[in-house]
Amino acid sequence: MQRTAPYGTWKSPVDIRQIFEKSPSPAYPAWYRGALYWLEARPGEGGRQVLMRRDADGAETCLTPADYNVRTRVHEYGGRCFTLANGKVYFCNYQDQRIYAQDLRGEARPVALTPADFGDDSLGMYADLQLTADGRYLVFVWERGHRGRENGNVLGVLDVNGRRDPVVLVDGCDFYANPAVTPNGRRLAWVQWRHPRMPWDESELWMGTLAHRDEEPELTDARRIAGGSGQSVCQAAFAADGTLYFVRDGGAGVEGEYWNLYQYRDGVTSAVTADAAEYGYPHWVFGETRHVPLNHGEVIASRLSGSGDELVLIDAHGATRRLGPQFHGFTQLSRADDGDDVVMVARATTRAAAILKFSAADRRLQSLKPADTLLTEDDISIAQPINYPTRDGGTAYAYFYPPKNSHFQGPADARPPLLVMVHGGPTSRCVHTLDVAKQYWTTIGFAVLDVNHRGSTGHGRSYRQALLGHWGEYDVSDIIDGIEYLKQRELVDANKVCIRGRSAGGYTVLQALTMFPAHFNAGACYFGIGNLVTLAETTHKFELHYTDGLIGEVFEPHRARRRDSLYYQRSPIHHMDRLRSPMIVFQGLEDKVVPPALSRELVAALEERDIAHEYVEYSGEGHGFRGNNTNIDALTRETRFYIRILEL
Repeated sequence: MQRTAPYGTWKSPVDIRQIFEKSPSPAYPAWYRGALYWLEARPGEGGRQVLMRRDADGAETCLTPADYNVRTRVHEYGGRCFTLANGKVYFCNYQDQRIYAQDLRGEARPVALTPADFGDDSLGMYADLQLTADGRYLVFVWERGHRGRENGNVLGVLDVNGRRDPVVLVDGCDFYANPAVTPNGRRLAWVQWRHPRMPWDESELWMGTLAHRDEEPELTDARRIAGGSGQSVCQAAFAADGTLYFVRDGGAGVEGEYWNLYQYRDGVTSAVTADAAEYGYPHWVFGETRHVPLNHGEVIASRLSGSGDELVLIDAHGATRRLGPQFHGFTQLSRADDGDDVVMVARATTRAAAILKFSAADRRLQSLKPADTLLTEDDISIAQPINYPTRDGGTAYAYFYPPKNSHFQGPADARPPLLVMVHGGPTSRCVHTLDVAKQYWTTIGFAVLDVNHRGSTGHGRSYRQALLGHWGEYDVSDIIDGIEYLKQRELVDANKVCIRGRSAGGYTVLQALTMFPAHFNAGACYFGIGNLVTLAETTHKFELHYTDGLIGEVFEPHRARRRDSLYYQRSPIHHMDRLRSPMIVFQGLEDKVVPPALSRELVAALEERDIAHEYVEYSGEGHGFRGNNTNIDALTRETRFYIRILEL
């Protein structure tokens, strides 16, 4: 029987500590020599990532010694940085960013393959490791961190026998990603792009021939295959017969509006799909593989539409067949080493992330590693997809979660408080698969509006590119229009609205609070951006010119501080006199993407104007908190902050 209690005061069936003490979703699954491998984060160890193995008998083993962390800092966001071959795992270690080799059986210690430094005041960082067919050479993205000047990015190669230091294979561009080697080891494909473009704006696919000279690999006959001129490419992968599959957008028609799948064979490029759905995803991290070529011209792929991810099998004629309809999110697809099977991370609306295996023989999905959801279906709020008109005649998208708790209900004459969530990127997206941290808010009696404002991925290139020149405007107005949409339908309490966001989402939070102060009661900003000038002067290479495109003005330090500059006008730090809502601000002291200077500058402005606020810094945390104690503390403080401000 349900007890009637004010919204926002319900007792959640899941404790905050449970949410973060539980290991996060498994990452980068791989099937190798009859066993399942994956990366697992350890929140109780500061978010250290370890390689796990599950054998055929179900026994699970942690293979990574306690003083190692399988994680890379390339582009600061990192991603996949290990590969399994030769009976070993080759991985990048976070502490020193060196590549190590470790035998998979027994208790062998990792052995360093790359030097600690290169004698020229630089540090090597590595990602997206690929081994050539002969098992001799590792190919990888290699970022060389320099003191006092911009980092260098190249494609590198390393003899795993350890006879030489890594050497440069491809250079001359600002960024590289997604190296792919043909099964016979003769060809290498990769993606590259240049400042000031981001990879989802404009990038190129290249391919060359791998050769040897004086026992050292070299690349010859390098040529561009696709991309450039307003097109972006991603997700390069070779089939067993040498056909190169990739994803591209840009150009005319539906196949140009969305990231569709293409193939390149014998010098000819042809479209595989022409769907109003995305087969690609913005390259923020390495290894987010969304398609795997199978034999006989088939491809298994994850495609993103407005309703979420779908797993599809594409035949040689481009016809698609949907697989696993009970799931709504599929990422990190990986082909098994012993055949045409594919493993992946899958998510559902009522189940946490699990590892599935697709069998090419019988076209079936098998669960290899189910996950504990911490909640029963009676306590899970199912996202309601909504689209609503924007004030300038467009359409925006969001997910609405009504409050839900099997033991509580709100008063008949009351409406729930609303918590608006803003994703990062801003080219990321919110999804409607199960997120226990999000469900925590609905189980205590909040309604949640999770917004895919203009600039978000999943609704085509035009929708994603619409934010260029209008960051801090269209994203904010889309949020306000979403709130109005819910208010008009009397789904929420119009007088109790809070907003939270991280990174780029934190910037949008600050813009919303200063541009539309009457709409909000409180805001939470996690490593957000108050001053765009400070961001431009302190950010890292990957995003060095990102803000220029989003704002619509090339950054010039002296001009950007003038009132007629868009950098000045769109910086909420200069409009704090409009702010009415109390704020809680969180910052990691090791954040290189949004350094502590930005949050401290924001807090100083709050103090100067005597605006109620709380500020919390966490040592050892970077961009995105990893430690369970940090996350537990932050969510506990945020909850208490809202309850106090809303007087619940």
